Amino acid sequence: MNGSQLETGCLQHWFHSLESPADCGMPAGTQTLALAWDRSRLTTAPDWQDFWDIARHPGRRGLYFGARTTLEITLLADGVAPESVYTLLSSPSGVERAFHKLDLLRPYIIWWRTPSDAHHIMQQRSALMTSAPLEEITPFSHVKTEPTFGTQMNHSLKISLFWAIPQNVSNDAEKNIINTIKTIDHFEKNTPTATVQNTLNVDDAFWKENGPALEKRFLNWFSRNTPQ
Repeated sequence: MNGSQLETGCLQHWFHSLESPADCGMPAGTQTLALAWDRSRLTTAPDWQDFWDIARHPGRRGLYFGARTTLEITLLADGVAPESVYTLLSSPSGVERAFHKLDLLRPYIIWWRTPSDAHHIMQQRSALMTSAPLEEITPFSHVKTEPTFGTQMNHSLKISLFWAIPQNVSNDAEKNIINTIKTIDHFEKNTPTATVQNTLNVDDAFWKENGPALEKRFLNWFSRNTPQ
């Protein structure tokens, strides 16, 4: 899970307490959220600005249903440098700018909630472009007999992930799980990763402080912009 999900679970006492910096979570590596596009309908690699350019590139767009990562992408599409995104999102004017930009794309968005949802969007070719975890895009990049999705890594988002053990797991099972997790973590550290340019590291500290308010704002925005 990501840092916001871990924080919520820790506060609600859903997980076992562990000896780690996160108290009830253990580092599980990182996930890259990138821009994927349908190569059969678009021959050149787009960027986040193109993602918003419906006039030049008509078609549906896939985005994660939530404020976290969606607002970052929105500001990147509005020309904000990765290192300035959280400074801007920390101000009321920056939040307004992000939601105004999101308004422009709202009628064309297909929302996904889980990585498998993003996979399904690509599998069904439901969108011309979508944000998606890199591991969901990769299988489509190697299919030769059908239209495939390409990956745009510039201005991708790097998300820290964590393992957590639910409270309903027994103490004996918890010890075995921790040993397994340590083995998986060791394997990840020795697995080559894709080269990423101009990465935005998703800031867990920012989302811990601002996440509840921004997620509520996002849900209110979505409700107001959804036909009844």
